[in-house]
Amino acid sequence: MEVTLGNTMGAAFIGAMIAAILYGVTNLQAFLYYQNYRNDWYIHKYSVALLWALDTLHLSLTIAAIYHYLIRSFGSLEAVQLVVWSFKLGVAINVIIIVAVQTLYALRVWKLGRLYHRIWPIVVATIVASGYAIGIILAVKTYETSTFADLSTISWVIYAAFAWTTGIDVVIAIAMCYYLTRSKSGLSGTDSKIVMIIRMVLISGFLTSACSLTALITYVAMPNTLVFLGIEFLLTKLYINSFLAMLNARKSIRETDVSTGLVSFSGIFNVPTNTSEVGQSNDQASPHGLGESKVWFFQSYVLPFKLLELP
Repeated sequence: MEVTLGNTMGAAFIGAMIAAILYGVTNLQAFLYYQNYRNDWYIHKYSVALLWALDTLHLSLTIAAIYHYLIRSFGSLEAVQLVVWSFKLGVAINVIIIVAVQTLYALRVWKLGRLYHRIWPIVVATIVASGYAIGIILAVKTYETSTFADLSTISWVIYAAFAWTTGIDVVIAIAMCYYLTRSKSGLSGTDSKIVMIIRMVLISGFLTSACSLTALITYVAMPNTLVFLGIEFLLTKLYINSFLAMLNARKSIRETDVSTGLVSFSGIFNVPTNTSEVGQSNDQASPHGLGESKVWFFQSYVLPFKLLELP
């Protein structure tokens, strides 16, 4: 494909503009999160703050790079061919954001997977950890490049980064859906909410994996252009917004009224708040004994919503 200003700096500019719009969505979701979940798990609260700060820095570096090429270096073909420092640092921030969000998802898989078996959570953790290595290599190799033409010498790590990112998203989505499916209790109220969570997991996983896969395809098909870079600018925004959407959806899912009228555990299911009473009431209805009745109750009513860390 012929290299033009449109499929190089023009593509990067369009990607930066769309990324700025998605950053506005990030701000809104972060505001709603701190408004609605003031007493949320501290790891979530600190993670949202860190991700917002990194996203702000990433967009600032992206705008700085675009400004450098389109304004400061306007008309200079030599300057446009050089890789500016803000672009290199932006790649490193991009890697940190992606692996951070994937780690937060893997943490949920790890916490829930231990209740069933330990092999699958270890597999997920290992795959996510390998993403750290590929991300570090990508950031280092990008820092060592001087011109955009040099990107062809590190094409192998670019292929690996996009492909591995897509693979990690698919693995995490499969693991979360697997545990949610196993958590179904047979009650229409609980199962309907589990289906809602599964849909959210699949949608968020599809968006991020589709974006990284599209970036990979465009880089393979058009290696001498910057179309893949414009798509890559969107990737971090999709990761952060998908994670924030999962957090902010917890309240609406919990309060959703389904056909059975499932609103509160204690009111509808007549579940006593005292632990001993729970054991007595469940033991009367179940021949399996106190220990198994508690496990059944946890897996049927509590476990499905732990993926979203319902307060």
